[in-house]
Amino acid sequence: MTQSPLPAALVPTSLIDGVEAAACDTLGIKRLRHRSALRSLRLNSGVDLAELVHRIVSSNWTTGRAADNKNRSGQNWRWALQPQIGERNRSPEVVLERAIAGACVRPGRIDWANQIPVASGLISGAADGRRALDLAYRSGERRFQLIELKIASDTPLYAAVELLGYASAWLLTRADPPERSSVLLEADHVDLRVLAPAPYYAPFDLLPLEASLNDGVCSLGERCGVSLSFSFDVLPPQLSRPPLPDDATLLELLSQRRPLHDGNRHG
Repeated sequence: MTQSPLPAALVPTSLIDGVEAAACDTLGIKRLRHRSALRSLRLNSGVDLAELVHRIVSSNWTTGRAADNKNRSGQNWRWALQPQIGERNRSPEVVLERAIAGACVRPGRIDWANQIPVASGLISGAADGRRALDLAYRSGERRFQLIELKIASDTPLYAAVELLGYASAWLLTRADPPERSSVLLEADHVDLRVLAPAPYYAPFDLLPLEASLNDGVCSLGERCGVSLSFSFDVLPPQLSRPPLPDDATLLELLSQRRPLHDGNRHG
């Protein structure tokens, strides 16, 4: 039986429609980007942001009929390096991300990828066309880190919720993959990492949030038959400001990224 089209007002324009509003409502805050909200954040034991985000993204996936469009774009979850950067783009995150890509391209390294589209073409409209994961690192045959890079924008909470949205998109795409193969969609262990300089985290007590998010994604992964983890990671200070070092030094410093809470590494 043919499904009747939904009223336009009920059709999502993005895979993550409603995620930020629901997260704010659950946490009792106005905006994920407000630093003051994160300073006073109190998590009760019943809050599971990973489950909340996944439920909303799953609903958008179904309502927006994303599965019907899974082969529309050949770029989602691609494994590639994109070192190009516009002359006027001076965002410190973008500058570093493209520098990492360039430092990998020149010696032929394939353990890193960047600017990975996650939902292009899945839902009608252009809202998800530019939605992309900043960085990904292949740490094992079927194990990857999905990385949200932050230097001077947003908040750790906002970055974490972004990552939860990407993880949900990955789980849904992995369960109903496109015809085009992707090493990322063949992974069975994914570590979600916010990567930022130490001062970015300094004003906040993030250990309770990190523990709650890790517990949530671990449970979500178990239900979906994969292994997931979450943590906040610290970017070496030499990579958070210009001038950036030469390629070899940049990649060596990148390998020295560490968990914000030493001894509390998950996964």
